[in-house]
Amino acid sequence: MDALDSQIGRYKVTARLFNFINDLPQEKQYILYKQLIKGSVKTELFKLIIDLADDEKIQLLQRLGELSYDEEPIKTVNLDENESFMRENTRTVCQIPVKCKVEDRSFKSYIIDISAVGALIESNDHFPVGQKILMALNLPNQPNTLELTGRIVRSGPRGIAVKYHDLKRIHEELIRLFIKNNQ
Repeated sequence: MDALDSQIGRYKVTARLFNFINDLPQEKQYILYKQLIKGSVKTELFKLIIDLADDEKIQLLQRLGELSYDEEPIKTVNLDENESFMRENTRTVCQIPVKCKVEDRSFKSYIIDISAVGALIESNDHFPVGQKILMALNLPNQPNTLELTGRIVRSGPRGIAVKYHDLKRIHEELIRLFIKNNQ
């Protein structure tokens, strides 16, 4: 009976993990996947392709043949209320811990999307658009803390969108390097 109880306990944990992952947004599922496979997406894709039936491999090859092979970075269109033009900025999905301060309120959260001009910070709270925000974060593989200032340009169900203010050139370059290495 102990072996059966042990198996049932394992299945409960597995079921809880399945439910947790099922409830995660797709971006976070991808981040978790990359962490679990330690970034070797290519290897995992090869394993999946090997397991495909021959007709599925042919279909995949045909579909890939229809795609452009020019790598295009993910872009976002920035439409600030006070700007009459549109800008495109390369961005990347991430999960970077960040300490924030808005007025007298401090909180810890995660940057879930970053570009060289702004970031999306996970938050269940809403903040007024235009509010100044201070952020402290460490980019992976960077020893120094980046202390950034910005303004909240959007506050919604996914979090708060922040546009950097007076970004130092070195910080911009570090963010661009992080994005380039995580595309």
